[in-house]
Amino acid sequence: MSSNPVSADPRRTEAPRAEIERLGPWHHDVEIAPGVSTMGARGATDPDHRFEEHYSPDEMMQYPLDAVYPDGLRGRSFLDCACNSGGHSVAALRRGAGKGFAFDARQHWVDQAQFLARECGAPELTVRRCELNDLPGLGLEPFDVTLFAGIFYHLPDQVAGLRIAADMTKELLIVNTAVRPRRERALVLNLESDSHVLSGVDRLARLPTGPAVMRDLLAWCGFKHSRIDLYWSNGPKGWKRLQMLTARDEKVFADYDRVRPDAIAPPTLARRALVRLFHYRHRRKGSG
Repeated sequence: MSSNPVSADPRRTEAPRAEIERLGPWHHDVEIAPGVSTMGARGATDPDHRFEEHYSPDEMMQYPLDAVYPDGLRGRSFLDCACNSGGHSVAALRRGAGKGFAFDARQHWVDQAQFLARECGAPELTVRRCELNDLPGLGLEPFDVTLFAGIFYHLPDQVAGLRIAADMTKELLIVNTAVRPRRERALVLNLESDSHVLSGVDRLARLPTGPAVMRDLLAWCGFKHSRIDLYWSNGPKGWKRLQMLTARDEKVFADYDRVRPDAIAPPTLARRALVRLFHYRHRRKGSG
């Protein structure tokens, strides 16, 4: 797959730029040619700055995928649930994925993802408008790697939704969700807009209270081996953001654990000691 199939010649970039503007606003920052990216459409297509968190899906995918698969995805299939504009799928294909399937419930994002598939030279990426509950009826074979990002906390029935994604995944399931921190392990009710382009479509939704909730749910779905890849504060409501990597077989994390010994969950005393040693060595290396 070519990462920059469109020439930087202004005569050849005029049409893609116009289409980027027409399809905006964008949430994903994806470069489709040197000097041409969806970020360039932000001011013109989002004058009210609704998408302050306009971010790079390539950077978001870089750390987990490159750590788990240092030699690239090598033909593995990739499922992108609630794909937004499809930037994560493009990032996976650029890392060697053999084929991809991306879907979203909103036509706005599907149009953007189909545009990126064309402009980024990704004929192996199929983009479809549908909901998560439609997935089992599409006749698809399970995928090697699934991204379940930005969807869990928009679902009215998270357990059933997570089980659908798990059943469609053979090897690695990446879950990225908002979290409302509380002491108890629970899913907390959250009513949201059903019309805003960045919200869900059901209005009724719930948020997990921490990584332990997600770990228990994923284990019930058959993904008993988890790593907390990222967990950080996110937004003025005191919410956090969690990115968890999970697998059916712990061998999937052989390379990842060498790079991120701090990510295993739950931590043990021996693991905490190893993490301290890991960070100490890297601080020494960085100061040398």
